[in-house]
Amino acid sequence: MANRKERRAAARKKGNDENNGEAVEPDAVLDGGNPGAPAMPFPDHEEDVLFKTQMKVLNLLLGHWKTGLAIVGGVLLVVLGVGQYQNAQIEEQRGFQAEIADIDRRMPVETAEERFGLNTEGILPEVKANIEEGARRYEAVAGGANGSAAVAAWIKAGAAWQRAGDAEKAAAAFKAAHGVGASGVVGWSAASQYASTQADAGDVTAAIATLTTVRPLVSGLEADQTDLAIAMLREESGDAAGAKAAYQSFIDTKPASVLVEQAADGLARLQDAQ
Repeated sequence: MANRKERRAAARKKGNDENNGEAVEPDAVLDGGNPGAPAMPFPDHEEDVLFKTQMKVLNLLLGHWKTGLAIVGGVLLVVLGVGQYQNAQIEEQRGFQAEIADIDRRMPVETAEERFGLNTEGILPEVKANIEEGARRYEAVAGGANGSAAVAAWIKAGAAWQRAGDAEKAAAAFKAAHGVGASGVVGWSAASQYASTQADAGDVTAAIATLTTVRPLVSGLEADQTDLAIAMLREESGDAAGAKAAYQSFIDTKPASVLVEQAADGLARLQDAQ
């Protein structure tokens, strides 16, 4: 009888052999019965993914100041894929993560035209139906999960509803993610995404309040992004005095931040507008 080491080696070899074959096909419900559609892999869990993601945030933020808040929320799914996996140490969390990954793999792949808003005709009805079904499945996982797994599932559900064009259901999902009350980068991710939907709906005051609640829970780059987003929201809402004070505070208290030039640019815009 093979010993434990030999059995483990055999299991690993079997897994590798299976992975070298064809990808798991999306099921008929989520992919409209099209066996040829590509599957979406689960996010890579390398240790430097979070750092690379944050650098992508910075690059986008530096180039498009007016969409700063949306950009902060735009990479949340990747951030959560890393953060949640690192925090999910118990088997229950791993189980929820596996369910989320299975839905990820079965979701219709987002085209470049869709991602960058170049498809003026919108997504096909059958694709939309599959995305909506995926959103419902994420919500089902979120309803039974807790902690970071629940946050990740709710945010993925919100993103799917946004993709399907249902802003009301997307906002409800993001609100639920924020309502979990997670700390650290996971809680920051949920709050930022929820604030983004509030700002999109024209409720800047609520968006600022949401970001303010999560601000004490984060530090470093996440804190800088939150402070800059609040300043931008004040500027966008026409609160020139509040925006000036926020930008000036950022410059005075964070002179070494990689975002300090953005704050200086914002302050200069307001001064030039006088």
